[in-house]
Parts: sequence; C-alpha cells; structure tokens
Amino acid sequence: MNIDGQAEFEGTGNTYLRVRDCLRVMGKQLFVDRYWYDEVLAGDLENPIAVFDALIEHGYLEAEGTINFPVWNRETRQNEQVVRPRYTMTSKAYAVANASAASPVHRATAEKALAGFLERVEQAAADPLNLWVVDRVVLFGSMLDPTRQRVSDVDLAVRLIENEAVFESAGGHQLAGSVFLAEMNGGRHPSGYRGEYGVRRFLKGRSRVLSLANLSADGAMAGLSPDTPHRVLYERPPIN
Repeated sequence: MNIDGQAEFEGTGNTYLRVRDCLRVMGKQLFVDRYWYDEVLAGDLENPIAVFDALIEHGYLEAEGTINFPVWNRETRQNEQVVRPRYTMTSKAYAVANASAASPVHRATAEKALAGFLERVEQAAADPLNLWVVDRVVLFGSMLDPTRQRVSDVDLAVRLIENEAVFESAGGHQLAGSVFLAEMNGGRHPSGYRGEYGVRRFLKGRSRVLSLANLSADGAMAGLSPDTPHRVLYERPPIN
C-alpha cells in the first residue's frame, strides 16, 4: 500500500506520514488506551486528542474491554482505581502502519530487492546465532500485478518462529530477554545472538523498497484478511 505522506490525516492537522509512524508504535502493543497514548505518542503529534478521536471515529481503533489503573487523589491522599476503555488496531490501521510513502519504483528495482530479501531468508535460516527463523513469507499488494511496470513497494508479510534448537542451547528465555532489550535499544547483544527484531532488521537490509509486515498464525497479513490476494514465496522446510 502506498500513501501520500504529506496529505492531511482525517482533518486532524497531521500528515499521514506522522500518523503512520505513530500507528507503527501502537502496532507493537497488545492494546492501547488514552493514558498510554498521552504518555508515549501525544508529544509527536499536533492536536493529539483529535487524532485519537479520529482513529476511533474512522475505524482505525476499536474498543476491546477496559483497563484499570491507580490514580493518586491529592485530596484523599489515596490511590483510586480508574476504569478506561482499551483499544486494538483494526486491519485499516495496520494497512496504514505498513504503508509506504515512497515514490513508485520500477519493477526491475523491486524484483532486485525481492531477490536480495529471499537470499537473506536462506542466510538467516543457516545462521546458528539466530534465535528466530522465517517460517513463511507471502507477497501481496501491487507486485502481484505483472502488468505494472512501476509499483509502490514490495509488500511482504513474514512469520517468524523460535529457532528451537538454537534457542534451547543458547540458554532459553533468560538469554532471549537480554537479547530483546539490547535490540529494543537499537543495538546487538554482546553474544552475537539475534532476536526477533534483529532478524527482521537483517531481512529488511535497510532497503527502502521492502515493506515487511507481520503474518499472523491465521494467515492475516498486516492485519488484512487472509483472503487478501497474495502469493506464498517461502515456507520453512519441515525438520526431520
């Protein structure tokens, strides 16, 4: 999916590009609520209240239960439980989060980027320092149309799974936790092991043409329905 990054998002005074980047952060959470949003994302937006309201009104967020958290009451000098609705992102939100704002590229350029990606998939599978490996890759979006000589980007949905043999021999969840923290801070663990984020960064290879989304267990691509047109490019061979 391609977007005009400088277009205004739903009349909120923010560009699609700015809101897209916020949705990418939201997409890493199991759910979001207004308090978390105000603390983490509001500072990056103009009219943040209007943006959150627009996300709900236009179907980017949907309510899913409530969340309780304590708030200090200065008058009673006690914590009071406040109940607020929590929200999850819809397929519409995931589509924007994974959209590209880059100019269309020639198919030959996209094909070259795709070939490089598939080579890295094989390299990742053979690397004994990867705690995660690629299980399945599907292609969707404009690249599926062979008649298009210019495409928005290479839309790929990728499912990663634990590399069980490496995971256990490396120390299991204790090591995985420290690898995760190192990668979330933008670095690599001193041991050289890669976690899920590290493997995804390796697969993308700093390409501006590749757009990598999550492929869920039920086949949903970037939050889109499993029925969305797609083509399977890679499936991990069964382990004997």
